[in-house]
Amino acid sequence: MRTFLLPFIALTSCGSGPIKIAADRCWTVSAGDQVEGTAILHAYAEQGCIECGAYLTSDQCPGTTDFATANEAVDGAYDRIVHTSRPDKNGFIEQKVRLSGQVIANGATGKPMIQAERLELLE
Repeated sequence: MRTFLLPFIALTSCGSGPIKIAADRCWTVSAGDQVEGTAILHAYAEQGCIECGAYLTSDQCPGTTDFATANEAVDGAYDRIVHTSRPDKNGFIEQKVRLSGQVIANGATGKPMIQAERLELLE
């Protein structure tokens, strides 16, 4: 029995790696996916809006994917991006970012949400 289980365990632990997303391609994600790549971050940059959540898009496809931060380093990177970017007339910023993280279900809507474990602005 042990001879049979060891190869099985080795095969099941070798995943295909994270899903690659790109700001210039269509992509979709599902809860449980690991992701890495680029996307367009949209966020409200003005004060006083509690319900103005951030989301991610691609240049090529309609639709949005919710965005959340997973740690203090990403919180700091997110704040720097939002507060150093020029908002549009409605108070929103739109920036191309590189990120990686896990897709979770949004607790309020059930939609997929990328919870970023790493985030950086692309210049």
